[in-house]
Amino acid sequence: MSSDPDRSPPWCPTLVRLLGIFASLLVIAIAAFILLDLLDGAGDGGRIAVISLTWLLGVPYALGALAAFLIDPRGRDAARSGYIIPLWILIGVLVIGGAIFREGAVCLLMAGFIWIPMIMLGVFTLKRIQRKNQDVSKSFEASLIAVIPAMLLGVDFVIPQQISTYEVRRSIVLDAEPEDIWPMLLSLPDISCDEGRFTTAQSIIRIPRPRAAVVAGEGVGAIRHAQWGDNITFEEHITHWTENEMLSWTFVFPNDSISRYTDRHISPDGEHLRIQEGGYRLEPARNQRTRLTLYTRYEAETPMNAYAALWGEFFLGGIQVNILDIIEDRVNGCCV
Repeated sequence: MSSDPDRSPPWCPTLVRLLGIFASLLVIAIAAFILLDLLDGAGDGGRIAVISLTWLLGVPYALGALAAFLIDPRGRDAARSGYIIPLWILIGVLVIGGAIFREGAVCLLMAGFIWIPMIMLGVFTLKRIQRKNQDVSKSFEASLIAVIPAMLLGVDFVIPQQISTYEVRRSIVLDAEPEDIWPMLLSLPDISCDEGRFTTAQSIIRIPRPRAAVVAGEGVGAIRHAQWGDNITFEEHITHWTENEMLSWTFVFPNDSISRYTDRHISPDGEHLRIQEGGYRLEPARNQRTRLTLYTRYEAETPMNAYAALWGEFFLGGIQVNILDIIEDRVNGCCV
């Protein structure tokens, strides 16, 4: 018997169907993003956009349930594939949608750690309904899949996001006197790409590394000019200057270079994040050594401040560790 060259392989219709489901979910996700963005700022203090309960919790929950239904409308696949296939399809939706809207790696990473469990919860809800009632369209419980995102949308409109203040700090003990370290706090020019240590935030996620930090002037009122990478610049206006003991400042962002070259939703002086103060402290340690501490204070105004603070520790903490490592290497080089 000769084979028919025009006959499609048995897996081809399944692949075409899954691609069609992927395209449909992508269109729905993009439409939801555009709708929520149009509603941004609506209500008394509400924030209806990507940093909202609706987008972070409600949309992935509904998409997870919808994906599971489109892939297996009769609920016949109760095995692991019934959960894994919708998850991978929606991860693809998140990545492709992020590329379309030019979302940065920071935003995708932060959203992904919430989206994935919410997608799985949506799939689980649909599978549970299917086990109890094969015809989902006749199940009262299925209405919860739409009700829950609608309730979250109402919460975003009615309840203002709370403001919380956090501080991130990292320390290092240096084998040097304070007077040997102090000059590095005032002038840290020409930092090469080889200086510093490996950090996930800057080595993998590719947040630009520090290139220079130099104080212009002396005492309170002086300005510390900072540069990250080739394009990011900002200022640190000195508010406390005690030689060999403390240097502190308020952050000033005269341009949008941080959000432009990292993530457009991560503005350091925007609606949801306000980086306010920072500084160095020098304290005596044992055996004529010195403890150097770098700290940063900021405000978060999101529907999930505690979650945002975890990422603040991760990103800011990694940046601080890298800066302290650069200072240690330069101090050791000067003291040799």
